[in-house]
Amino acid sequence: MGIIDQAVDKMKTKLDDACEHGTIGRSERMLSVIAGGFILGYSLKKIIKKPLRALSGVTLGGALIVRGVTGKCPVVGAIDHAEEEERNLTLIERRYFEK
Repeated sequence: MGIIDQAVDKMKTKLDDACEHGTIGRSERMLSVIAGGFILGYSLKKIIKKPLRALSGVTLGGALIVRGVTGKCPVVGAIDHAEEEERNLTLIERRYFEK
């Protein structure tokens, strides 16, 4: 097993750990891949004229493609986790003040 294979496996493990609960639907995956491909292609065409803007577009497009291909989204996972924690909160004391 080469160094590249080890690096890819390590990245996959970290991505899976970060995206444990954040799964997205099939139509959203397709839309992410299409939008990511469009943004990536447009950004690559503009890389010479506007390198900073193109670099941010390449990053965004690549992230959308990865999101669509893997079907996992860390943002959705974080939102689901926060909602789950909020449901598990217990109200300890409630006081009402009247004037």
